Amino acid sequence: MKVLKYAAFALGGIAALLAAVVLYVAITFDAAKLKDELKRVVQEQKQRTLDIEGDVDLSFYPNLGLRLGRTTLSEHSSAERFAQVDAARVSVAVMPLLSGSLVVDEIRIEGAYIQITRHKDGSFNFSDLLSDDSDDSSPVRFDVAGLKLSRSALAFRDEASGAAHQLEEIELSLGKLANAARGKLDLAAHLKSTQPAIDSRIVLAATYDYDLPAQRYALDDLNVRVDGEALDLQALKATLGASRIALAGEGQLELQKLQLDAVATRDGEALSAKLSAPAVQLADGALRGGDVSVSARLESKARAADLALQFKGLEGSAEEVKASGLVLNVDARMNDATVKASLQTPLNVRIDGPAIDLPALDGTVDVAHPALPMKTVKLPVKGALQADVGKQTAALDLATRLDDSQIKLKLGATRLEPLALNFDVDIDRLDVDRYLPPAKADAKPAGNADDTPVDLSALRDLNASGSVKVGELQVSGVRMTNVRLTVKAANGKVDVAPLSAALYRGTASGALSLNAEGNRIALKQTLADIDIHPLLKDAADKDLLEGRGNVSLDLVTAGGTVGALKKALDGSASLKLRDGAIRGINLAKSLREAKAALGGGAAAQKANATEKTDFSEMSASFRIKDGIARNDDLTASSPFLRLAGAGTIDLPKSSLDYLAKVTLAATSKGQDGKSAAELRGVTVPVRLYGPFASLDYKIEFGDLVKDAARAKVEEQTQKLQEKAKEKVEQQVGDKLKGLLGR
Repeated sequence: MKVLKYAAFALGGIAALLAAVVLYVAITFDAAKLKDELKRVVQEQKQRTLDIEGDVDLSFYPNLGLRLGRTTLSEHSSAERFAQVDAARVSVAVMPLLSGSLVVDEIRIEGAYIQITRHKDGSFNFSDLLSDDSDDSSPVRFDVAGLKLSRSALAFRDEASGAAHQLEEIELSLGKLANAARGKLDLAAHLKSTQPAIDSRIVLAATYDYDLPAQRYALDDLNVRVDGEALDLQALKATLGASRIALAGEGQLELQKLQLDAVATRDGEALSAKLSAPAVQLADGALRGGDVSVSARLESKARAADLALQFKGLEGSAEEVKASGLVLNVDARMNDATVKASLQTPLNVRIDGPAIDLPALDGTVDVAHPALPMKTVKLPVKGALQADVGKQTAALDLATRLDDSQIKLKLGATRLEPLALNFDVDIDRLDVDRYLPPAKADAKPAGNADDTPVDLSALRDLNASGSVKVGELQVSGVRMTNVRLTVKAANGKVDVAPLSAALYRGTASGALSLNAEGNRIALKQTLADIDIHPLLKDAADKDLLEGRGNVSLDLVTAGGTVGALKKALDGSASLKLRDGAIRGINLAKSLREAKAALGGGAAAQKANATEKTDFSEMSASFRIKDGIARNDDLTASSPFLRLAGAGTIDLPKSSLDYLAKVTLAATSKGQDGKSAAELRGVTVPVRLYGPFASLDYKIEFGDLVKDAARAKVEEQTQKLQEKAKEKVEQQVGDKLKGLLGR
């Protein structure tokens, strides 16, 4: 009984003491004085202005509580606002204070706003608040029964990058908070950002479990929903769930049943993505995990793509992650074209780079299109890929086979941002025409080909250099061997030099330059000892010229369409051929037929592919201005005739107007071995004119008659002179005989 009596006395004493304390605090509490004192301390110690506009109320029941009205805190040594609270209330349990513990029943904050700024030097605008001059020898343990935050916002601004992020309309509810606690977390907020552009609602629910001294943190039954816009995605809806996400000291990580699902639209395309990780664990420096899968889908009227990525046998450490197998499957469609790819390889990822290594790529890529002659192209793929983000380097070594073509590609990145590449392509043989849609004989051209746009702006972001080697190449009908290209691309300009190949019993060498500035193109090319007839036939399907020799080109142009490029073409060209022929006209035959027409005219004739005029040598040079090539030094010769000519080639109009002057040689033997004595020495004008597709030619008999008449007069005059000379010589001879008495 005495024990109970003493206990009652003790409790009564404590109650009396507490009552006295409460009574004293209530009598002596001065809110105005407290506000002034708080302002003074904050100004003196932190050089910030604290302004408590509302009342400061103290309550004693059911717990000791403090309620603040509207309160603002300025930036350091500035009048600008750093933080603000519209209203706050804190209630504290009294008894634990006597034992050195802080037990807060509840914290309620309304209308809170904090502006976080990172300055250009990397410091933050709250750094001064982190300095602590107090004595930490007796730390107070805290215990909060609950925290509720409503109508609040947190803003962040980076002065160096200009990025700004703001979490608005924050509604936060937390359960128990202590040095170690487990409770319920609910968060709803509106996230707005400028870099990257984000405007989305976020809702989060989970159960938290943490222990600060043990450095253990976990979220169970996590569910996150995001709804809004992010980057260039509209109508974004994403959910992230996990049965457990846990972190512990010394880099321990545990993920259980992690699942991500997202759908969105972008520029009229529907997008979706999924991620599934049933179990991943990092403990004691070792990583273990089950299969992790990622899938994505893109769909629109014009295109669709499905991508599936699976990581098998995950293992490793905090520094490096490995997968025994990485499997990638792609099924894509672009209009009528489809691409299907299946690739697999081991995977090594180094975290500190990060760096990735795919040492043994193996698989196939199938390309299908109804316009392809073979409908489907199947490419086996073998190679390796390495990339190091930290060192800004990457390398790809790839080998494949395209029908009869063996292709090897080496691609390296010397810088990833902005991208700088070097490459080496080696192909034993390639028939490009084999993979192009066959031309339809009755197909009508879709619009004017000259209106086809030519845009080199993509070159502005290209920084690359390398070489291309092709043993045998056919493109646009032209056949070449030993093709060699050296390419350099930078600052919006691409230079291909040297550009060489062997073709049509000769060689080609030169350089090509493309410049995005002004959409300019320049070409220098020399064809040496070329057989011109099969080259023209294969390249342009033109049967105009035979012979073997040299052709040189030095051309520049600029424009946004094919027609504009033709009209702006400037430069020069020349050719020198031997042992050839002009196709479409037999001048020898035409001149024999012209003998009967000297007294009258002759109709224009179509060029005839079965006719030709042989020559031993031919040469010509051209001056090109605004797409029109002018020539005035064409010369050609054969045992039968001599030819000189001048004219123009109008490339924009694809037409020709040429006047060739043909002079018969002194011999009566020549092409066809026929005699044309009546025209010997006469210059015969032959005009070649019309569009490239349908050339005409005519002999201009008006000039021919004049020349023939002039030649007759000259011939008669010559005969009269010769007869007069003979008569004079005879008379002089007779007189000399008389004088000599003979």
